[in-house]
Amino acid sequence: MAVLADLGTFMAANVTDTTLTVGTNLFLGRMPDSPDTCVAIYETAGQAPVDVFGADSAPPIEAAGVMCHTRAVAYSDCQALAVDIMKTLSKVINESLSGTAYYKVEPTQSPFAFERDDQDRMLFSCNFTAVKAL
Repeated sequence: MAVLADLGTFMAANVTDTTLTVGTNLFLGRMPDSPDTCVAIYETAGQAPVDVFGADSAPPIEAAGVMCHTRAVAYSDCQALAVDIMKTLSKVINESLSGTAYYKVEPTQSPFAFERDDQDRMLFSCNFTAVKAL
């Protein structure tokens, strides 16, 4: 499975601040105009794959980049959801998600206020590196 599907499924099952459902208020690779409170995750540039010693010619470990946007009407609600997602994804350590080995999902910074959209809803963002088996 792709990294977005793996992490989206994990977030839907483990985020506690807001009930997330893929396709309803948790979106993979896009953020639609509604609902007001939602989450979108995107693939971004990660780091170079990691070569390890062994017989395989392909690098067996990748460090995929992932960006997570949260949106809500109230600043505090948006921030709380972003922090909950950061805490939730940070718990992924040596875990199998949808059959793929994830060694860790690490935030590259704390969630930050990104912007207000054209409907004056707040957006927060946080970036992650997902270190996983190819």
